[in-house]
Amino acid sequence: MRIPWIAALLAAMAWAQDYRTPAGIRTAVRRPGAESILPGGRMIAPHGRHFPTGPGAFGLAISPDGAFAVTSDGGPNRYSLTLLDMTSEPWQTRTLATKRRNEKAESDEDDWRSVFMGLQFAGDRRLFASEGNSGRVREIAIPSGRVESLYHLNQGPWRDSYSGDLAYDVRRQILYVVDQANFRVAVFDTRTRRMIASVRTGRLPFRAGLSADGRRLYVTNVGMFEYKPVPGADPKRARETGLRFPAFGFPSKEAETGARRSTASGEVDIPGLGDPNVDESNSLCVIDVENPAVPRVARFVRTGEPVGVWSAGGSSPSGLAVTPSAIYVSNANQDSVTVVDAITLRTRASIELRIEGLEAYRGVLPIGLAVDVLSGRLLVAEAGINSIGVIDISSNKVMGRIPAGWFPSSVAAREGKVFVASAKGLGTGPNATMSAPLPQSFQAELRRGLISVYAMPFPRVLQVLNQQVLTLNGFKPQTEPAPPLPKEIRHVVVIVKENRTYDEVFGDIERDRSAELRGAPELARFGRRGWIVPEPGALKIRLEKKFYNITPNHHEFAHRYAFSDNFYADSEVSVDGHHWIVGSYPNAWTESSLMASYGGQKDFRFPTSAPGRLLFAQSNSSLHPEEQLEQGAIWHHLERHGVTFRNYGEGLELAGVVEDPGEMPTGARYLTNVPLPDPLYRNTSREYAQYNMNIPDQYRAAQFINDIEKHFVQPGKELPRFLFIHLPNDHMAKPRPEDGYPFSASFVADNDYALGRIVEYLSKSPWWKNMAIFVTEDDAQGGVDHIDSHRTVLLVISPWAKRNYASRTNVSFPGLLKTAFRLLGLPPLNLYDATAADLSDCFQSANPDFSPYEAIRPEPEIFVPEKAKDPIDPAPSPAMDDPAFLREQHRQRKQ
Repeated sequence: MRIPWIAALLAAMAWAQDYRTPAGIRTAVRRPGAESILPGGRMIAPHGRHFPTGPGAFGLAISPDGAFAVTSDGGPNRYSLTLLDMTSEPWQTRTLATKRRNEKAESDEDDWRSVFMGLQFAGDRRLFASEGNSGRVREIAIPSGRVESLYHLNQGPWRDSYSGDLAYDVRRQILYVVDQANFRVAVFDTRTRRMIASVRTGRLPFRAGLSADGRRLYVTNVGMFEYKPVPGADPKRARETGLRFPAFGFPSKEAETGARRSTASGEVDIPGLGDPNVDESNSLCVIDVENPAVPRVARFVRTGEPVGVWSAGGSSPSGLAVTPSAIYVSNANQDSVTVVDAITLRTRASIELRIEGLEAYRGVLPIGLAVDVLSGRLLVAEAGINSIGVIDISSNKVMGRIPAGWFPSSVAAREGKVFVASAKGLGTGPNATMSAPLPQSFQAELRRGLISVYAMPFPRVLQVLNQQVLTLNGFKPQTEPAPPLPKEIRHVVVIVKENRTYDEVFGDIERDRSAELRGAPELARFGRRGWIVPEPGALKIRLEKKFYNITPNHHEFAHRYAFSDNFYADSEVSVDGHHWIVGSYPNAWTESSLMASYGGQKDFRFPTSAPGRLLFAQSNSSLHPEEQLEQGAIWHHLERHGVTFRNYGEGLELAGVVEDPGEMPTGARYLTNVPLPDPLYRNTSREYAQYNMNIPDQYRAAQFINDIEKHFVQPGKELPRFLFIHLPNDHMAKPRPEDGYPFSASFVADNDYALGRIVEYLSKSPWWKNMAIFVTEDDAQGGVDHIDSHRTVLLVISPWAKRNYASRTNVSFPGLLKTAFRLLGLPPLNLYDATAADLSDCFQSANPDFSPYEAIRPEPEIFVPEKAKDPIDPAPSPAMDDPAFLREQHRQRKQ
């Protein structure tokens, strides 16, 4: 049991010391065989021998004879199985790839499109692999890849199934298949290839394991709620039947019991979500399968801390390992492992995974588990800190950690060997040269996973490796105190835009006030000498000039204030980007789902009889209850510490949101009862448009200004200390000349001028003298960069910012948040911001420049603000991070 004052004391002690990531001013770099530097300044140096896999290695299986290791490569974009052949030296890999989204299958051909997590050997050369979205499992011969059989979950009353993790009873030849969409396990007799039973589990079943005698099946449930449609909601009539704002905040009484809300068609009673701590939520489901044809749930065992005083979210039990005496469950959101007695099915112990000196903070993110019987050790894939935790199962004590690749998701042990699958491998590296994009420049096409193999380290070696993990993550306190920040700053504004890299905006800035910068002028398509790329098939518009200043305000900000040429998005896409930027690092559910979704292989369906489908968020990027971490997001952090805030447009991209024509002013309609985090719900403007590319950023700028005037200036109220603004139109869309957007670049010009207007307004407000504004992107996937595909835009705008100063420190979103928290007098939120390098070097403690800013109008051939169409009867908008649209952007750059 934890005692509140002890937890507070630990947080205060950790806050008193400064931690920083080890990269310093070095840029991100991918170096196979050596230490690689990640975006944000952490480093990786995976132990053992290494072999590349396809992107998103999230499943791992070892053949019974130890001759083959197989990963299930869950994307994004390309799906495959990677076979590591260890029958003889040199070990070699082979890829069994699915068809890509745009490839057509012949009429007599197996239409194999995806894989998802589940892998089980049924002999030395026979493998079962889940396909995910198709609701199938394929049985294949190893190593040829020949398909032996297909097992279909969509039969009888079941529809919209999603095949996930697998368990296999070798003796009885029974295959158990997790169906994430239908909250069940399907049971197949592989001798007859028939589905013989189905049993309901808890919500969003994730991992499965079988007892040694085959009499019990264990399934973890990472879900919290079973979501319901808004009564009468019709996606074909979303404007009339959907909600214009999420129904309620979670947790709240309304969220639990329901509420009456209005749609354009009238009032409706929105069903409540119920208790977040029911048995089916964040639990281990124990299923009696003594008779596989008649499975029954024997017990639910809830793992980790319940939602409540100690935890803003559920435990998210994401990993599972089974021994004859115990079941081990990793709680990804709470950095712990629950030990369940295999006989009594009672919780025996909780193993806390903590970093010395930083015990108050979470971020280890335990996912995969494995027991090495020979050494008596439990291995934990600690995805958050890129390591494998080693636990002595006789004492339940952490013995040390072993360095892994980026985001280790799965671990296995076989006869003294350890196998590790890392979903993000060694990073992506650059996606351009100094002068042109690489042949494969779309970030999803660059990602590779990694298999690492090594012998179990001896205790003395383990201690050396443990110290290496601490160093690589920046978990050793600095000897010097944290650099000072201006005490005068009381108001912090964070403005998040969409998808741009550093080089395509600021690559043309050759130097700051003191030295040369790391830019590539020939990549700066949105710079001061930007250019227009004609849209294929569109009517050509004659231009007066060859080059245009697409982002005059961004460049003026860089000249007048501070910026960075070594700032990165931790994310590859908007889903993880909008988690990271609000202090909510993506958990196993989020990462595995976005990998599948971005290739079109995990889709929201409405209407549906499969309840899980209502939480398949696709590219919708916001925080759902299942993703809410123990300490919550920035909204919880601010409210806990009494810091007032107001939000404009962030956090509203929930699963199933519809962004159709005419959905002003919010730009959205909601078809289900998926909630917002309650602090965000209560502090978000109802008149500001979320992501919807139909709506001009000029409209958003005007709505923001109107909201500040209405709620704070006119009544004479104090401005909230923290403002968050989502300004998304630099995402771009196809040209709409009739609406004021003759080119795709017109959306970037719209975004630039809207940003200029917002800064102009704030610089003329009474709060300007005490304000700092941070401007960045949610990710960098829309463009190219010659340093790293994650490098992106950062501006620090403040009277207290150094003039024309570029920070060289390797920083990412956690470092931005660390700086914001320090300015607001807050302790860290989690391990990432607690140990990040910050942006303190961008500020000066004297000689502030209080002069107001005047927004610079765009070049009229590119964008005329007065012609930008209001959100009335607009054209359909591209979905957030539509992969087809993003790939088209990259294709055009190469022409």
